[in-house]
Amino acid sequence: MKKKILFIITGLFMIGMMSGCSDSKQQESVSKDEQKPIEEEIEVTEDVENAENPEKEAESTEEQKTNPLVELLQDPYGNYQSEGGEIAFVVGGTVMDGSFNGAIYDGVRIYASSAGISFSYYLAEEDSPAAYRESIENAIESQAKIVVGAGMSMEKAVGELQNNYPDIAFLLVDGVPIDEEGNDVEIADNVHCVSFREEESGYLAGYMTVLEGYHKLGFIGGKETPPVMRYGYGYLQGIDDAVQDTGAEDVTVEYWYSNSYEPDDAITEVAMGWYAEGTEVIFACGGHLYESVCMAAEQKEGWMIGVDVDQSRLSDRFLTSAIKNTSNAVIISLDDFYAAGMHWPKDMAGQESIYGIEDNCTGIPLYNTEWRFQNVTMDDLYKVYKRIKAGEIEISDDISKLPQVSYTVNVYESGE
Repeated sequence: MKKKILFIITGLFMIGMMSGCSDSKQQESVSKDEQKPIEEEIEVTEDVENAENPEKEAESTEEQKTNPLVELLQDPYGNYQSEGGEIAFVVGGTVMDGSFNGAIYDGVRIYASSAGISFSYYLAEEDSPAAYRESIENAIESQAKIVVGAGMSMEKAVGELQNNYPDIAFLLVDGVPIDEEGNDVEIADNVHCVSFREEESGYLAGYMTVLEGYHKLGFIGGKETPPVMRYGYGYLQGIDDAVQDTGAEDVTVEYWYSNSYEPDDAITEVAMGWYAEGTEVIFACGGHLYESVCMAAEQKEGWMIGVDVDQSRLSDRFLTSAIKNTSNAVIISLDDFYAAGMHWPKDMAGQESIYGIEDNCTGIPLYNTEWRFQNVTMDDLYKVYKRIKAGEIEISDDISKLPQVSYTVNVYESGE
């Protein structure tokens, strides 16, 4: 019975991700000094806003009555615990960050709420393997059975701890266990890894942006990690195919890794300069750095492309977003783990699952989103989407070198 119920819940969430249903009200930061359920913060925020707008209050109440996903996100059965949850999400920075961390957390709490399993999150004090290791061990001491996390620091921590705790399961999102030098190590049977074909989402964002008529583009990535690079290289490939298909001329792309996922004045300065020199659209790819690009876009009335989740409601300067269904991948993984008796099935133990368009886990938002293309229709997107899914369009995931393209790419040295 559990598998059948989870299938329905998973389907609902896939629709939600593709339609960009995350409301900006649910993107509240969590203080490191005060760990409390995100759900309480959501309810307080909604109460304040709704008190000023009775119509919105009625609309919000009706939505909560009719949308099972909204109810699950608000933890109706009290499965969240400040510590001691069976499922432990170990994270650095903020949990509900309006991007990647929030998507993982949504997957954890949707599964936990639907399956009646307790869950907690543990905040690493800093982005370092030592801090993540400490948080993981704290979760394990608090009776966690499966630890979920992402990022290079998490990869190194799991690389060190996976054999020390053979009875604890690990779910690594966008990563594999590595050693202190960053070299891959053998994935233990108590570890399962999930990654995505980000190049497909980047491709669609780039293709549709050129098809819309924009020729002066930019890319500001965070750190040069495989997911960020796949987004960026897919973006360049999509632009190139659109140039070939439309005959667009004088297309240029400014390309830079800021070496940070956090907002920074230096990122704003670079984005301001690009917009001032004629760049029309910048793909902001990585964590919170979009805040700096958004500041520049709003001042210069430029466009930007979001990442990981539909970020269109954060600002009217988002043209679209290159997304991946991280939450659904987490739900699927947790469901398989528990269905197998709280261990990874043979085809998942020590293995990596890669999700893409074929699994409805990559793309750009289609439904219930702020569709801001003026010249491009959803039918235009469907045509390209179907060609990718059918294998008619090949998108390389090779990040060893910059893709060869027919237009000018100005690559800048990575930020310090």
